Amino acid sequence: MTLPVIKTILEGQGSAKLLQYLACTSACVVVFTVGIHLAWTGPSLRKILSPEYPHDVTPDEASYIAIVSCVGHVIGGFSGSTLSDTMGRKYTLLAAAVPQVSSFIMIYFSYYGTYLLYCARVIGGIGEGVVVAVLPTYLAEVSSPNIRGAIGTLSTLFARSGCLFINLLGSYTDIHTAALVCLAFPVLHWVLFVNFPETPYYLLMKGKTERARQSLKALRGSQDVEKEVLRLTADVARQMSESGTYKDLFTIDSNRKAFFLITAARIFQQFTGTSAFINYYQILIEQNTDLSPVMGSSLIILTQIIMSALASKFVDRFGRKPLLTASAGLTFSVLLILGIYFTLKDYTSLDLSVIHWFPLPMMVLFIITFFLGMGVIMPILVSEVYSTSIKARAISLGGIVFASSMTASTKFYQYAGDNFGLAVPFYTFAASTFFGTLFFHFKVPETKGKTLEAIQQELKGNVGKNRQSMT
Repeated sequence: MTLPVIKTILEGQGSAKLLQYLACTSACVVVFTVGIHLAWTGPSLRKILSPEYPHDVTPDEASYIAIVSCVGHVIGGFSGSTLSDTMGRKYTLLAAAVPQVSSFIMIYFSYYGTYLLYCARVIGGIGEGVVVAVLPTYLAEVSSPNIRGAIGTLSTLFARSGCLFINLLGSYTDIHTAALVCLAFPVLHWVLFVNFPETPYYLLMKGKTERARQSLKALRGSQDVEKEVLRLTADVARQMSESGTYKDLFTIDSNRKAFFLITAARIFQQFTGTSAFINYYQILIEQNTDLSPVMGSSLIILTQIIMSALASKFVDRFGRKPLLTASAGLTFSVLLILGIYFTLKDYTSLDLSVIHWFPLPMMVLFIITFFLGMGVIMPILVSEVYSTSIKARAISLGGIVFASSMTASTKFYQYAGDNFGLAVPFYTFAASTFFGTLFFHFKVPETKGKTLEAIQQELKGNVGKNRQSMT
């Protein structure tokens, strides 16, 4: 998949950007494995709840197998953010392979005891947390401002490709075999990514100006990088002049604005129900349509991949704010319609058998509207709005918000759906997304085409300094 993606994105961009795309594509192999981890529950929960699995597991226990990885996500977020400022973005991403490999090994041996599944999910969550905390930073710091949005969509594209892969593999093979096959991807990440450069931002943070210069020459495909070296040196020095403590995250106005922005945006994103649907796609389709759960869920995930690929074309053209607002507004409409459908199905005597297929196309439409903006832009925003001095600490705390909202939305979906019917979670998600639409429209700043320092100056209210070079 890598070469077609590069070819598509490079069209019209010029060969000077080639190494930036190659470096970022290689880095994103690690998030392919994160996609496998995220969507593993889709095909696997059905097997765990069936006689195929040697231990009795209740639906409530299965829901905890799905969400316990969030504990690991928080641990990984804190450790990954800290390591990215000490050992570097590149080597932290390479280190993420360790918990990923460990997780698959534990899944392989989980027939000996269900507790190994819980351990595997937590350890896999650590790898997920490291990648979510560090990969957006790596992508943003090696990219030119005018293509940073397009490159930022690669992480979503690879994650969803991993989701599709495990959805098919996990549906047609047993848990043992799937775990063994998945071990290959952390190894592939190491082989492809190990020789690509560290980010110039990190090297300048450590005072390694010459190595930063060489990194820029490779990434920009040019020997003439002195102007950018001087600008980045000044930007990093200015941002690193702030002490960068956790206290600064809340006492410095620009940091507080950025943290509030990402916290609220993450909560609104997760309370569309997206993580709950990833965990329960196959069960939802099996219970509410006549279509094969594997085919239905694969169609949904394939739509995610297509939308992620298309996003690389328009995220730097239309901007972050308009796409987030449109995405949230349209997603609200889809969720409301699904809520009405399940109300009629579960609480009335109407015969809806003639449209029993209705939930599947609506879930596909949900994916289209969600990945129009909310599904692809959040990692980009995370990488853009934080000052270099505070980024690691902000992202580590943001990991708690992300994991908590993911856990809460997924558990709420399972509990409300099992006890009150699916209309309740769908109406709740619709209400949340409606308020998210207002938030994205009135509160999110536009970051398209701006340098990372220009974004900082805008958050500080220094509008005049936003007119920096966009090259």
